[in-house]
Order: sequence, then C-alpha cells, then structure tokens
Amino acid sequence: MKTIIRRIWEPFLMGRQLVLWLLLGTATGALVGVVVTYFLKLLFFSIALTASWPFWLTALTLPLGGLVTGLLIHYGAPSAAGHGTEAVIRAVHRDAGRINWKVAPVKALATITTIAPGGSAGKEGPSAQIGAAVASAVADLLRLSADQRRRIVICGIGAGFATVFGTPVAGAILGIEVLAIGDLWYDMLLPSFAASVTAYEVAQALGLTWTYPRTAVPLPLTMGLFGRLVVWGMVAGLVAYVLVLAMDGLHQWMHRWRTTYQVWPPLFPLMSGVALVVVMAFVGRAYGGLSLPLLTRALAGHTVPTLAFWWKLVTVAITLGFGMSGGIITPLFVIGATLGSTLAGLFHLPLAIGAELGMVAVTAAGTNAPIALIIMGMELFGSRLAPEFLIVAVPAFIMIGNHSVYPSQQVRLQKSPWVPISVGRSLEETSEIPLHLPQRRRPQAARDD
Repeated sequence: MKTIIRRIWEPFLMGRQLVLWLLLGTATGALVGVVVTYFLKLLFFSIALTASWPFWLTALTLPLGGLVTGLLIHYGAPSAAGHGTEAVIRAVHRDAGRINWKVAPVKALATITTIAPGGSAGKEGPSAQIGAAVASAVADLLRLSADQRRRIVICGIGAGFATVFGTPVAGAILGIEVLAIGDLWYDMLLPSFAASVTAYEVAQALGLTWTYPRTAVPLPLTMGLFGRLVVWGMVAGLVAYVLVLAMDGLHQWMHRWRTTYQVWPPLFPLMSGVALVVVMAFVGRAYGGLSLPLLTRALAGHTVPTLAFWWKLVTVAITLGFGMSGGIITPLFVIGATLGSTLAGLFHLPLAIGAELGMVAVTAAGTNAPIALIIMGMELFGSRLAPEFLIVAVPAFIMIGNHSVYPSQQVRLQKSPWVPISVGRSLEETSEIPLHLPQRRRPQAARDD
C-alpha cells in the first residue's frame, strides 16, 4: 500500500519542486536583470566620458583609478578583487553560495574605476558576482537552506551572464558549466534558464541592447577543413594557456612581495595602472578598457594588427594579475577574435568566420566551458557554423589541460591519463602529479637480450 501511495504522490512532489524553482528562478532573474542593467549603463556612461580624453590625461588617471580600485577592494570587500566569477565559484563550493551583500556595490564601483580609465578587463565577471550577491540576499530574505542557497546563487550567475551577453540559453548553461570541469548540474538547467530568460527580457525592457556582426556564409565541411579546424582549436587552447600562466605568475609574484615585504595591498593596482600606461604608450589605447571596437572590427571581417591578440593578452594579464577588478570573458572574446582574424589567412578562411571561431575556441578553453561556448556561438552568429564551433572548441578545451582562468573550478573529468589530476577537488587545491609519459616499447628480442 505504501508503495502505491508513493507512486501516486511522486509525480505531484516532482511537479511541486519544478514549479517552486521556476518561480524562484524567475524572481531572481528579474531582480538581477534590473541591478546588472543599471550597473552596465553606469559603466558605459563612465567609459563614454573618458573615451575622448587625451593620452596624457589617461596616463594620470589610470594609476589613480588603480589606487582607488585597490582602496575599495582592500577596505570594502576583498573578495571583489580579480575577475568576479572566480569568487562566486569559490563561494558556491565552499560557503554554500553565501556572499557578503557589500560585494555588489564594491564590485560595481571597483570595476568602473578599473575599466573607465583604461584598465583591460571585462564586464561579465562583475555582473555575475553582482547577480550572485543579489541571489544570496534573496536566500537570506527567504531563509533558504544551504542547498537551496547554492541553487539560487547559480540562477543569479546565469542571469548575470545572460544580461551581459544577450544570450539567455548560453548564459544559463555557462553559469552552471563554469562551476566544475566536465560536469553539469542537470537539475539546475531549467531554473537557471528561467532566471536567464527573465533577466534578458528585463534588460531589454530597460533599454539594454546587444550588437554582434553576424556572417551568413556557411562553410562546406570536408575532411581537409576538419583537420585545419582541429589544429586551429589546439592553437587557441595554447593561447588561452599562456594567458592563464601569465595571470597566475603575476598574481604569485604580487603575493610573494606582499607577504615578504609587507607591501600595502592597494599599491599593486596602482602599479598595474603605471605598467598599463607604459604598454599603451607603445601599442596604443585600443588594448585598454573593454576593447569593444577592436572586437567589433575583427567580427565584422576587417583586418586587425597581426599581434593584436598578444597585446590584449599582455594588458589583461597586467590588469587582473595585479588585483584590479573586472571580468575575464570579454577579454577572452577579444583575444580569440583577433587571434582568429590573424589565423584566417593561414587557414584559408574568411576573416569574419575566423574571428568567430577564434572567439569561441579561446573562450571555451579559458573557461573550460565548451558546451556553453558552442551554444553561445550559435546564439550570437547563427547555427550554420555549429559544427565548426564544436570542432574548434573541443581541442581548445583539451589543450589548456588542467588550467583555467577560474582556479576554483572543481575537477570532475581527467582530460588525459598522461596528465593526471585529483578528481573531486578544485584546481587550486590539487597538487601536481608526475606526468605519465608514454614509454616506447622495445622489441621482444631486445628485451630478451
């Protein structure tokens, strides 16, 4: 009898769970959509104010902006340092998604004082962190359990991504996929999607727009093209790997100096501003800030400087490696698109398609989120290149190995038996395991001798 009753009630209880999280996801998405939209409007307004400044004024305000950023982070919310999403991933895994409410305003202001003067960072990491902080506040208000808090914070992350990029499907999946390498929380797909769609529609209603040049040229998929795209993805993965190593190296150097010589932490963002001024004095201001004109130019099929991807990589590493505030995905977009534009001629592809493929591949590698980036490529540029997005994203994801722009990602997948890693822990917690290099087997006769 109990079995019969259970089977009768089970669908109703499952439906109750589904409806509950659809409502929670929708409400969270609406709130995040409002807060993130006005953050983005304030950021764009600040960028517009500084866009016409002469370089000498930028040279003065960029170090000052770094100092202000350092002060805001050090005395306001230390977790607001870096690119935002990293702190959220750590909070989800270690603190059941609990985020200090002060993170949202501090992160917003610190990002503006980083990017508006010319710091090379993105807008999506802060948006995800702000969305997660709003969701955590909702969890406090509703007195949700630890597991429920974690779930609603995931909805906030996806809603933040969707608001920034204008991609509700990819935003929802990205908010889940960045949490762990090789794993998706399937029970969170629909709630996260509800939050992302709602945030996207709220942002639209409040006047936020997204524009990406789109190509309509399909590629004839042949074995020759398949092979070229696999190599393409491998190159993209290596470039993302260099970025991660550069950021990590600078961050470790900063940590050593801070602990050994007791350096006042806000000085490092100031040093970052000085270093950026020196670099931009040689290569130009196009590589500072969001670099959206450079991204748009590459995606539209226009030529960009051959080493544009490299100089953007350098400025991003300096900005985020020294503790300034901002996102990492928009810089990955720019690095990938300009790299793709540079490689397009070598691989006999149109410039616009090369930029689109490069953007997807480099971002898929850096974030360890190939599924979300394949879907994002289709949402932004159309589904005609879906096979090509997959072919470049997967090799890039493999080539970056056990590294990520998000070291708090948990490892649920061992990419290669020759490069072992502890599964079930975060990347930053895993200790290095000796490489299992393949041994060349000697002939039987030689072994007998």
